[in-house]
Formats: sequence, structure tokens, C-alpha cells
Amino acid sequence: MADRDAWLKALALVSNGQRVTTSVPCPACGNHQLEVRYIVDPTSRVGYALFWCGACLHGITVSRVRAPERMVALSIDDPDSTADVPDFVREN
Repeated sequence: MADRDAWLKALALVSNGQRVTTSVPCPACGNHQLEVRYIVDPTSRVGYALFWCGACLHGITVSRVRAPERMVALSIDDPDSTADVPDFVREN
């Protein structure tokens, strides 16, 4: 199990405009299948991020985060914004 700091460092590396990356290894399993979803207020771009590995289904939720301008962000008011996010294990 990876610690939260390792996940946050990985999240900083993938905030490059891509929702899925193969360039950063998962802090939990080492696979290269990390995915990020920003769910935010469309005006302020502040909300939360869901960050997980598609291989091992471990990840984190980060609240009160501002989505980077170059990242796709979904509206916090859209009930379908998390529809295709898997039920992943949240690391502390």
C-alpha cells in the first residue's frame, strides 16, 4: 500500500492535460494506468479530484482542489460526472 504523499506526487505529474497517462507508475502497483477526474465548479474550477489506477483499482480522492486550466474538468452539478469511475479503494 502506497502512502498518500506518493499518490499526491503522482497526481502532480499527470496534471498535464491528459485524463489517462501511461508515463507515471502507480504508487501502489507500479503499473502505468493512472486516471484522473476533476469534478469542479465550472466558474472557479474548484472542487475535488478522483485519482486511481485502472490496473489495481487503488487511488485517492482530493478535496478542495483547483483543476489545472489545461485539464478537462466536469461540472460538480452534473450527476453523470462520475458515472464511469470505477469503485476503487481509497488510500488514506
